[in-house]
Amino acid sequence: MNLAAFKELIKQRCGLTFEGVSEAPLLSSLQKRIAETGAKNAPAYYAMLLSDQHEFHELVCLLTINETYFYREPEHLQLLVDCLIPRILSGKQDASLVRILCVGCSSGEEPYSIAIALREKYGESAASLFMLAGGDIDKGALEKARIGRYTAFSFRSLAPELRERYFTRHDKWNWSINNDLRHQVHFHHLNLLDAHYPHELQNFDIIFFRNVSIYFDLPTRSIIQRHLATLLKDEGYLIIGTAETLANDLGILNLVEEGGLFYFAKQHPGPAKPHLKIPKIPKPPARHIGVADRKLSSPAPIPPSASQPPTTPERATPLQHLPPPLQITPVAAGIDEALRLTLEKRYDEAMTILAILLERQPGTSAALLLKAHILLHRKDYAAAEENAQLALNTEPWSTDAFMLLGLAAKWRDQADDAVKWFKQAVYARNECWPAHYYLGELYRAANKIENARRAYRVVLQLLSTQQAPDDGLAIIPLGLPVSEVRFLCTHQLAKLDDNHAVIPN
Repeated sequence: MNLAAFKELIKQRCGLTFEGVSEAPLLSSLQKRIAETGAKNAPAYYAMLLSDQHEFHELVCLLTINETYFYREPEHLQLLVDCLIPRILSGKQDASLVRILCVGCSSGEEPYSIAIALREKYGESAASLFMLAGGDIDKGALEKARIGRYTAFSFRSLAPELRERYFTRHDKWNWSINNDLRHQVHFHHLNLLDAHYPHELQNFDIIFFRNVSIYFDLPTRSIIQRHLATLLKDEGYLIIGTAETLANDLGILNLVEEGGLFYFAKQHPGPAKPHLKIPKIPKPPARHIGVADRKLSSPAPIPPSASQPPTTPERATPLQHLPPPLQITPVAAGIDEALRLTLEKRYDEAMTILAILLERQPGTSAALLLKAHILLHRKDYAAAEENAQLALNTEPWSTDAFMLLGLAAKWRDQADDAVKWFKQAVYARNECWPAHYYLGELYRAANKIENARRAYRVVLQLLSTQQAPDDGLAIIPLGLPVSEVRFLCTHQLAKLDDNHAVIPN
């Protein structure tokens, strides 16, 4: 199937891009809709998309990735209730509500998380102080958000006491958000490239736009941010995902740092953006992470008579839904597919493939490492550590395993253990600049100034002397943005040095 025309149409109408590994879900979604609509062929279905807006939205719903959960990146919620909201309330001249919008709200976990955080801070008065809205292009996800019913998977980062306080349990797996919070959030269909947004979506004090911009190219991000800026009040704030800051510093809104976090402000005189003498470092060529970038081993082929996949794990996918080559190709091909799905954040499908591989070849270190990587993203630290340790049994000097164990310890606030594991990663592969960076962060937090300076300088050296910096990792797609890390290391060095001098390359 020639995908070029479909990709161009989708990009024009809603901004989504499908290049490289992202073409696979596009092809699969098109094949599914062609079959379900009874279209004669791909050109006939393309003609249908041109004239049938409902069918276009059906296709888009298959293409959007609804990976979300309660209290994702909770540091932004803390920034909201401790800093931004008090500032807005203190400057109000009337009794109007503080208006907050979540763009790309998916099935509602983010706006409901904000509602919970506000209720925790302001009690019952939150209902009379704040108006919350959510917008998304996926109408199916919006309907789930309005219903407000969730499985345990959505609660992997929410404290149990908050779940007990704000949700009603139906059975072992299903919970519904309490009606008072559900009625506080209003959901709207929103295509970010539409010329006109719903009239209800105007004059917001704060807009959350987290983990959405990564699906758009630079020109599209610029268009979208200009649209969002028109929805903000003159003193409004735009909060972007932690890893998206520099990719969205487009000169449209002012980048502000506060308490170690970054956000964008519209004509706001708040904390000054630090003046940094950032060294001019040649920009490396674009690097599309794919299977060829990962050093995969090739264990013995999977026997054609291998057993069916396990049915006990929750959300298991039937074998017929897996890519057919997995049933007849070596383990390495299964790892390739699991890595592709992981990069696309299709974690359930990746975990199903990994479960099959590990049932057949229990000691496959690449599968154990990818599984640990996904578990780490799901905040299941104990299970992530267990799988990383199993990988070390096979490869005692695995830099990937050391990094995973270091991250798990760091996110569990076990700083000493995290330092130990990151040091191991550096010892195994000195060019592993992510390990140096995390060491710098840990040393800085522990007020070990000289150690922190040394670590940050090593990172800048490694990132400035290589055209395509090698992160020293063989399997896990850590995904730290190089330009962002350069900026943060330079910024932290400037803060640590009394005279704010940046060490030259």
